[in-house]
Amino acid sequence: MTKILLTRPLEASRQLARQLDAAGLAAIVMPMYTFAAREPRIDFDSAWLDDNQRKLAVFTSPRAVEFGLQHLPENQLDTIEFAVVGAATRARLESAGQQVHIQAGSGFTSEDLLQEPQLAANPGDALVFCAPGGRQALADGLVELGWKVRRAMVYERVDLRPGPEQVEAIMGARELLSVWTSISALKLAQKYLPEEAWKKILGAPALVISNRIQHHLKQLGASRVELAEGPGNPDLLRSILRLTGR
Repeated sequence: MTKILLTRPLEASRQLARQLDAAGLAAIVMPMYTFAAREPRIDFDSAWLDDNQRKLAVFTSPRAVEFGLQHLPENQLDTIEFAVVGAATRARLESAGQQVHIQAGSGFTSEDLLQEPQLAANPGDALVFCAPGGRQALADGLVELGWKVRRAMVYERVDLRPGPEQVEAIMGARELLSVWTSISALKLAQKYLPEEAWKKILGAPALVISNRIQHHLKQLGASRVELAEGPGNPDLLRSILRLTGR
């Protein structure tokens, strides 16, 4: 039986593992990082000083909503436009009671969002909610469109090391399919896994959610890298079932 290596954050990996179990597939849950709140060092009360300018808050992930929305002053929420990267972020923002004004018509990357015509008209002041070092391309793209941009780094990634049981499960799998939703997870797995386990992953098929991750994994020497139908767990589940013949 093919074992499915899941490297998403724990909650998402466990959810997908349960769905795979119901389909008769065994999963190895190996999250490579978790998230924690971070002090953004921004005075949100004065983040948008010019009432005559458009006010834009860009949320780049569900975690950005989880850790960032609480910082926005309630008396300004009605004057702020909300933009999101991806359907999962939209769902998290809407579940918090906020309307999404701008989302990429197709795709789920920063580049896709920057193609939206609404961002090119009458640019103003924008806050991008992200983790340290994240979404620089998005911030740069908004600047090129004429926006004044600040990044509110409201959460941070905390690395996790694979445990002995996870390594043993990888090495003991007759057939393996690894699933990757970020380059960060790939780099951490390469860093922390024993060489034998990492080589086994590269020699087995992999499923990824973007061309960028596919390119990176192939450069590392992966033998077969397939693109998933999308970034969410339902997309990954359909892709896994297709690749395993279920």
